[in-house]
Amino acid sequence: MSDNLNLITKLEKGRAEFAYRCVEQAIQNLPEIKKQKEYRSYVRKIPQMIISNGLGQTLAFVFAKKKNGNAYDLIYRQLTDYLKSDAVVWKKMPDDKNELIKWIISLKSYDYRHVTEEILAFLNWLKRFAEGMIETEEEE
Repeated sequence: MSDNLNLITKLEKGRAEFAYRCVEQAIQNLPEIKKQKEYRSYVRKIPQMIISNGLGQTLAFVFAKKKNGNAYDLIYRQLTDYLKSDAVVWKKMPDDKNELIKWIISLKSYDYRHVTEEILAFLNWLKRFAEGMIETEEEE
């Protein structure tokens, strides 16, 4: 039982640390307050989009909306980097794969469900940190 608890703690700690760094990166790479707020808004909406529409459809939407330097582009790159990181213990994205959406749609059903759960767990941390670190008008 304690081995499972240690594994869960390690997984959550890895997700939290990676998410925190991602929000710091967003604040640095999106210097305009408007873009930071867009990042925060998108990070809050994407999990519900995944639950409603599925991971593949949601990532296809994000892929279609990303333009060099915008918040969708940064989120897409962060999700790719996360799935390639050591924070992911099971079913990491192979280093030789460069396109997240292409890799996702090639997965078997079981792996697809697992990766969906992993991304949702990561986005939960990302959302928490974005809400805490990026202010909106109501909070200013």
